[in-house]
Amino acid sequence: MLDEFEMLVQGYAAFRASYFNGDNELYGKLVEEGQKPKILMIACSDSRVDPAIVLGCQPGDLFVVRNVANLVPPCESDQGYHGTSAALEFGIKALKIKHVVLFGHTRCGGIQSLFEVPQENKEKLSFIEKWMGLARPAFEKVQQEHTHLPLEDKITTCEQYSLLNSLENLMSFDWIREKVETNQLVLHAWYFDIQTGLIYAHDPHTTIFKPLIQENLQTLTERSS
Repeated sequence: MLDEFEMLVQGYAAFRASYFNGDNELYGKLVEEGQKPKILMIACSDSRVDPAIVLGCQPGDLFVVRNVANLVPPCESDQGYHGTSAALEFGIKALKIKHVVLFGHTRCGGIQSLFEVPQENKEKLSFIEKWMGLARPAFEKVQQEHTHLPLEDKITTCEQYSLLNSLENLMSFDWIREKVETNQLVLHAWYFDIQTGLIYAHDPHTTIFKPLIQENLQTLTERSS
């Protein structure tokens, strides 16, 4: 049985056999012409959720930003280190991205942590705790409006509300809001069920998440008025 590191080495060999076998010119083209992705994905760091695999994409198709719970912080002008904001800036300003997709998922450990009861002997994860504060508005909305729901359903609802909260934070960047309002950029919120493999996309007109199927595609790719 392969250990974790041997698995990586074998995967690397398979990658080279597929993309550098003399017949595949994809990487040569990407080197010569540079990357020109039109879609920016903000996905979770969760090892079960790789947007390129889920969406069947090739190298060069997606500009991907990954962090815990696929969160977007609001625009801040301080001198801190803003990795997600820097990636957004590069993708939208330099690469001329046309679509930004927030790619959330079920069973998100980051969102689940908001519902955990503090335990005295549990190790404190200070970086995660502060980062997940970005999703607290979604958590508080669930606690106020859905007190009757079972815990698992509360977490699911919070995962979706967190996507909408991040959509609002995206619009706090002047250069994002300007492009959205002039129809140069479209923002999306997608929710991936890791058990069924289904994606649900937020419909800006009805504010509900609908299955990502061809019949719904037009309304799901339009900006809400």
